[in-house]
Amino acid sequence: MIMLKIKDCPLSRFQNNEHYSFQSDVNGLIIYFTAATLLVTAEYATYFPLFEDEGEALNFVRKSSYSELLSQADIVRDNTINGMDDAIKSGLKHFDAAVREASRRLKILRDTTGDIAKKAYNKESGDIVRLLADLNGSYAADVKTAKIDDWVTELDANQKEFVKTQNHRYDELGEKTWLRMKQVRVEVDGVYRTIVEKINALIIVNGEAPYVDFVNKLNQRIDEYTNNLAIYKGRTKTTDPAPEK
Repeated sequence: MIMLKIKDCPLSRFQNNEHYSFQSDVNGLIIYFTAATLLVTAEYATYFPLFEDEGEALNFVRKSSYSELLSQADIVRDNTINGMDDAIKSGLKHFDAAVREASRRLKILRDTTGDIAKKAYNKESGDIVRLLADLNGSYAADVKTAKIDDWVTELDANQKEFVKTQNHRYDELGEKTWLRMKQVRVEVDGVYRTIVEKINALIIVNGEAPYVDFVNKLNQRIDEYTNNLAIYKGRTKTTDPAPEK
């Protein structure tokens, strides 16, 4: 029988936004389950101020001129998604039955992916990549029949441009800001790993029951962020590589 434990997480490979987003999820889970119940009160007292420091450092990073470019790139891909959805809905009323049927299947696909345009940057990027994989894969015939090829091509180009902007938007930041961001990330990760190690040890001592819900929810988030990271790396191999942090 495999014992419950918190999974490893490739924290150092995350972009700054992804890293802070993940740590926000961790902080939220600790608040929900309470540090006292998890028996990590002392560790959390050290973790939380560092987590806040990271948020402040990230806010400074976000004030760079590239932040505006990133927002604009996001708006472009949002508009493309909305335009593609309108084209699919229009196809539902097409005089050609084949176009109507293809549009119906595409509408079902979009319904399952939800309102991508309203999601946070990292979540939206992951969902767009998965959607494009479906549209260019198992739904390719429907895309052609429904005549939304150009929309799919445009969305793919928009997503690549967004990732390119995201990967390079930190280039113009000063060395001092970079050093502060890198330093606080290391500090936050150090305390996070201490919390993880302690909880994994407590599971061995006290059993799984007190921790199963917390660990499962945290592992779900670790899986999501790790999978998104793998998707980004795979998609950017042919464009610009993400800078190492």
